[in-house]
Amino acid sequence: MTVPRNAIRFGALQAAICVLAAATAAVHIYLGVITHVMVTTQPEATAAAGGAAALGFFAALFYLDGLGYIVLTAALYHPAFARFRRLTRWALIALTAATIIAYFALIQGQYDAIGIADKIAEVVLIVLLIMEGRRDRQTSQVPGA
Repeated sequence: MTVPRNAIRFGALQAAICVLAAATAAVHIYLGVITHVMVTTQPEATAAAGGAAALGFFAALFYLDGLGYIVLTAALYHPAFARFRRLTRWALIALTAATIIAYFALIQGQYDAIGIADKIAEVVLIVLLIMEGRRDRQTSQVPGA
């Protein structure tokens, strides 16, 4: 039995990438939910935090960020998108890097344990994605691989 060239070996590295991406997706979707709930149930706190429009915008960004992690990770390992794997990996790295930068740009020194833990997970995710990309390039350069 031969394995198609575009098939990916799903091992510990890929499992770790999926777990980290799912964890950070869950954090961002959770943040979207609590921000949305705040807008709809706490008008005083919403006003103090910049208003419903601003917080609604942030809730949407949290939802989209979480969805981005899910979609890009699924596309990274789905055989139908194998020819786009390198581009998908870089898109996931870019999304993760943008998320880290946005956090530190917008948090204004109000760090919390969940935020820092999530940023650590995102940095590890980027490292693992780069490792996987290098491994894929090495495998594709080996004759007969």
